[in-house]
Amino acid sequence: MSHRNQTSRVAFISGPIEQPDDYFALHYEPLILEAIAAGHSFVVGPAPGTDTIALQYLIKHVADPSSITVYMAKFQAEGSLAEEVEYYQRLGANVKVEGVTTGDRDAAMTRDSDYDILRYMPVQEQKVFFGDTYYPRVSATEKNERRRRGLPLHINHELVDIHWQNRQNLSASVKPSLSIRFRNWTTGKSALP
Repeated sequence: MSHRNQTSRVAFISGPIEQPDDYFALHYEPLILEAIAAGHSFVVGPAPGTDTIALQYLIKHVADPSSITVYMAKFQAEGSLAEEVEYYQRLGANVKVEGVTTGDRDAAMTRDSDYDILRYMPVQEQKVFFGDTYYPRVSATEKNERRRRGLPLHINHELVDIHWQNRQNLSASVKPSLSIRFRNWTTGKSALP
């Protein structure tokens, strides 16, 4: 949505559910304050962690709560978060119900915003923070960034690196053979003479 002018830009804030104590202050507050000073609006989801911290921060620091829109998937707005819908509306913020899944909701926030204020922990940082509970994955926050860039959503860099290394090791140990034949699956005949 880069067609908007600078003063009407919309930032999509997203980040991890679990994070170190100073994470938000270090990685989010300066960027949010800069966006507030520039008169930008904000879209954010209702997830625990960064989303709710950002909402509390915005409510304290934004002069006009109508510049905040909280996006919820249908199951959230009609279910466990129904009271939060009323709370945000009483504060003067907007609530928008989008999609069936949280992925649909996040895609709508990307669509309706101009840029992201986000950070996800690199693999090594995740391993240190989560310790034995670490598992390789692509976080929703990383998917938000990848969606904005038009990249595939479900590529885990650590697993891709392991797969690539295994492929490299395999190709280094296997010598090419001229006896390999390919079959055309529609005719069953060899594609090579």
